[in-house]
Amino acid sequence: MFVRRDLTDTVPTPEGDMHYVKKGSGFPLVMLHPLGTSTWAWQAVIDSLSQHYTCYAFDMLGHGESEKPKRHFNIPDYAVALDHACQLLNIHRGHYVGNSVGAILATEMAASFPERLDKLVLVGCPVWDAHTAKQRLKESAAGYDDQGLPKRRTLKDLKEGTTFAKPRKEWGDAMNGTRAQAGVWVGKLMESLAHYDVMSRLPRIQASSTLVMYGEVDRLRDGEELLHNNIVNASKVVLPGLGHIPQIEDPEAFIGALLPFLQA
Repeated sequence: MFVRRDLTDTVPTPEGDMHYVKKGSGFPLVMLHPLGTSTWAWQAVIDSLSQHYTCYAFDMLGHGESEKPKRHFNIPDYAVALDHACQLLNIHRGHYVGNSVGAILATEMAASFPERLDKLVLVGCPVWDAHTAKQRLKESAAGYDDQGLPKRRTLKDLKEGTTFAKPRKEWGDAMNGTRAQAGVWVGKLMESLAHYDVMSRLPRIQASSTLVMYGEVDRLRDGEELLHNNIVNASKVVLPGLGHIPQIEDPEAFIGALLPFLQA
């Protein structure tokens, strides 16, 4: 009997080895995780999606089992490293789905390497003006200790931050683990995110179609209309009763919104 298994491996980039999980067969689907997490963010949906696509879930450099960059890294740097990894893995064109900062990275991939993307899915994508970005960066500073390491988050923190509408202990434990694994790179990536002008990149997106997706209670939903109105061939969907990482909170609802879009 054939048993489906995940392939977990690393691919070299000029800035360090990048870890990924590969599963399934078919057209490539590249999956990019939120800030302070890892490929863990996709574990609840990768089995189902791999029935239709070759799924590649990457750990961004500095996160998960990927190596830590040896210099300051901005969002375009992350995109160049990811594209290098994808080319080595023969992912010359694919669908891209990103959550949170993963959505920002997917946006930069679409803007910098338009020939690489077919469909684009932006889940819980932050859209901040300079004032809001500065405010969010200031707020986030309370989440790190004197060495810049991320503090543990409580279920109350996750609920108030709308990470999840109804947080569970196992999700909190997993996120505290991945945040500790990333260490100072949680804050470094947050800083890069705060200095990224996503609106200026939207006109460069040439994806065949884009889906803008938010959980209903996600506090980043204020970016919904800006993305929908400024990306060519964009549609939007809001998942009722869910937070910032809907694929963990309700995998069935997430897949129910994602698959029809990808298969259309």
